Order: sequence, then structure tokens, then C-alpha cells
Amino acid sequence: MNPASLEITITVLIGAVVLDFVFGDPRKYLSPVTLIRRVSTLFETFFRTYSHRIAAGAFFAIFISVLFAIPFTGLLILVSRVLIIQAIVGIILFKGLFSVTSLSDKVNPIITSLESGAVEDAAVYASHIVKRDLSGQDSPHIASAVIETISNTLLNEVVSPLFYFSVLGIIGSLVARVVDILDGMVGQKNRRNFYFGHWPAVFHTMLNYIPARVSAFLILLGSEFLNYRVSNMPFKAMRLATDSPGEGWVIGAMAASLNLRMERVGHYVMNESGFDPSVGDIRRAMRVYYVSFYVMLVLVALPIILLLYFGGFYPLN
Repeated sequence: MNPASLEITITVLIGAVVLDFVFGDPRKYLSPVTLIRRVSTLFETFFRTYSHRIAAGAFFAIFISVLFAIPFTGLLILVSRVLIIQAIVGIILFKGLFSVTSLSDKVNPIITSLESGAVEDAAVYASHIVKRDLSGQDSPHIASAVIETISNTLLNEVVSPLFYFSVLGIIGSLVARVVDILDGMVGQKNRRNFYFGHWPAVFHTMLNYIPARVSAFLILLGSEFLNYRVSNMPFKAMRLATDSPGEGWVIGAMAASLNLRMERVGHYVMNESGFDPSVGDIRRAMRVYYVSFYVMLVLVALPIILLLYFGGFYPLN
């Protein structure tokens, strides 16, 4: 068993986290996420030409995952002979697959606008991060949409990449991120994507099965640490309200923890007897988000790495 492999894995994990907190996300033209989206858009047109849309969507998701996994794997193998270069490359690659601190930069203008009473400005800012039009929505519905996004970001951009990095290394994190991006692109149940996006959505649900439950646990635990937790507030029924089971877990956990009435107009209402979300609840949700990240890093990611390593499994970085 090579001790250097454990050192590299932990160095990549901690280094990527430090890089995120010091510099935030890279420029869009340098971001692997942006590259994945652009390449996927190019090939999506080709795969949509096939008449069997469900199968085409499945092959599309598999093709894009393999397309990026091969060069990532090749690069990691190429630099593996020199430990310092391996660590630097690993840190840069892994940092591009998760994001923690950038959410604050997106949420802060919304908080400022709501506190000053500029609801329409808040709706514009919020529309950018929730990826839907919120114009005309009142303050509680805007706050609800933002808290929903905070919950989903914790799952898809923090917990899931960290979990799969801990279990399968950078390539595992890459595949999880690719599937998440594809689900966001084509996974909606609308006329255009109902068939083509079926398998990308299914793959996303499968990969998020464990991370979604871990995220819900982290939200509940983080709320306890912050003394926000509402006792005896079940969220098991709430998790079934959304189209995506994974989203249901994290949004339901946040609604239960903060005792909020979460509503996405025309889609779901969670915890109807809860309080209407306010700007203060957005702040509280962000605190839960950060505490959940710290707990994930210390009590989940690092222990998994150590357990697998000393159990005889070589880290894949």
C-alpha cells in the first residue's frame, strides 16, 4: 500500500477547498463546467436526430460522461509519476467540479434588494440563480425560490462531488457533475425533453440517491448546531412533493429545519403550516449551507477516504 496515494488524495481535497475559499470559481472560459455544457450542447443536436428519443438520451449521457472521463483519466495517469505535479493538477481539476463560496456572491445582492424593499430587483437577481422567471413574485415566493436553490446547490455542487471524490476519486466526481449538468440541460418534463431527457434524469436520480440523503442529514444536523432545528417536524412526506426525489430530500429538510412554507407556484407546496420565508430565512439557510459543508468535509468525506484506504482500497487520484 503506497502512503503517497493517501497523501495525494487528502492534499487534492484540502487544496481544492482552500482554492475555492481564496479565489472562488474560475472564469467561465476556464471552468470545466462551462466546457462540459458547451460540448454537450454540440453533441445534443446530433443525438436528437435519432428517432428513438429515450435510447438516444441514454446514449447521449453515457457518451458525454465517457468523452470527458477519458482525457481526465489520461491526464491524471500522465502526471502520476511526479507527486507535486499530480497534486497540483488534481487540485485544479477537482476545484472545477465543485463550488462552495460562489453561492454567497449570487445570493447577497438578492438579500440586499429584499432588505431595501426593491422586490423587483430581487426577482431579477433571483431569476439568474434559480433558472426561471420570478418577475411579479412577492418577497416570500422569491425567498422560497432562493432557499430552494441553496438546498439544491448543497446537494449537486457540494455534497455529491465531495462524496464521489471520496469514494471514486476525481473521475467519480467528474461523472457525477456531468450527469448533474445534463439533467439540468435536458432533464425537464416538458414537450421537448420528456423522452430525450428521461435517462439523464434517471441517471441523476440514481447517482444522487446517497448524496441526497446525506445532504438532508447534514441540513438537519447543521440546523441543530445553529439552534434552528424545529423539533418533531417530519420531512419524509415533503420529500415526495417535487418531481426530483433528490431535490425533495434537501428542500424538505430545509423546510422542516427552518419551519418554512416552501412553495414553487404550480409545482409544489411544502410544510403549509410553516412560516412564509423572509430575507432573514435566506440568511439562516446560507448559514446552514456552510455548516453542512464543514460537517460534510470533516465527518463524511475525510472518514470515507481513510476508511477505504486502510480497508485496502487504493484512492483513484
